[in-house]
Amino acid sequence: MFSFRDFSKIPQISQKIPNFWLTAARKCSSSSKSTQYLSYDRDPAPQFFSEKIQNLLKSLTRLDLDKIYRRRTVPKNEVEYKFLTTEQVQKEIEDGLRRARKLLQMPPVVQVKEAEIRVVSRDPGLAHLHESDLIFTDITYGLDDFHRKIVVRKVDGSLETVPQSVRKRLNQLYFPMEGRKIRLPKMFEPELLRKCLQEEKYEFILDRLTVQFEPYEREFHEISSETFLHINGTREFDQLRSTRHFGPMVFFLACHRLTDNLLLDSIKRDFLLNAVEVIELQCLLNNHPLPAESHFRELRKDHTDRKVTQLTREIEEKLGKTEEEFKQDQICLRILREFVRNNGQKKAQLELALQAHEEAAEEKRRILEGLKTAHGIN
Repeated sequence: MFSFRDFSKIPQISQKIPNFWLTAARKCSSSSKSTQYLSYDRDPAPQFFSEKIQNLLKSLTRLDLDKIYRRRTVPKNEVEYKFLTTEQVQKEIEDGLRRARKLLQMPPVVQVKEAEIRVVSRDPGLAHLHESDLIFTDITYGLDDFHRKIVVRKVDGSLETVPQSVRKRLNQLYFPMEGRKIRLPKMFEPELLRKCLQEEKYEFILDRLTVQFEPYEREFHEISSETFLHINGTREFDQLRSTRHFGPMVFFLACHRLTDNLLLDSIKRDFLLNAVEVIELQCLLNNHPLPAESHFRELRKDHTDRKVTQLTREIEEKLGKTEEEFKQDQICLRILREFVRNNGQKKAQLELALQAHEEAAEEKRRILEGLKTAHGIN
């Protein structure tokens, strides 16, 4: 089923509509040529969707229910109170965890795709039959928007496929997606986008970006790249932690080996295991050997057979870490020191952060041992 638009037959606005499409196309194409951004040197999709990379990205995102279910500025923001039994409470908790994992579903990272513009046919006999171009669109329901057949009959009689910018607008015209605009939202214009970045509205920018653009569009890559680099510069990584955008950001930084600031942030927040996962991710994505591989094997060992008394558990809760976690941190520190020595770009800052963390951890460990001794716990 095809539909076509003859702009010359529309009264009063016959000149406005063609100019709109052409202006929009020129604007998108010119911005994509002028904007410089960090791109992937190969298709990132196979690595991004691999099970090992996905597990690392989910672990790095961290499931913080308080942040996921925080109150937002939305039209419907209500709190519902229920009287529940213990079994019902447990079921609600499980449902809440399931919903939280769904909310953290990451936007896919794929390579840029451009619609191929090719001449289907040239027919001089149809030249100048109309004063404007005719666009034919296959409006069959259920087709993939990128592969939907859309062609334009030029004034000179040639029949061509349309550029991506026109294709997107026609798809939105016939099959509107909620929240997506036909015209480019003002906030994505360079000056206003720069203002949003300066105000550190990172999650808002990325949420809006995923609605307005498809992950394979060049504009999606340009704006997300600029946002991730700005976050890396300000070190405001925690704004995206426990959101669906944290995984793609870490993937982007690890691919381009820009993880030093993220490592600093993880060390200062006492997320040493996450810091080691960042190193593993960077090595996997760039085909580099793991530093101190024997320590990685030690981290993967199962330590669930540890038995503790109630008193020991209470003492460890007060300190915020168990004895096993202290041992785990020691292994993580060895891996981090090895990585910083051989691959760190900000060696001085990272070494100071590791030293400060090691001193604080040693003090906590001494307190733990002292409390155990005082209570007669071996």
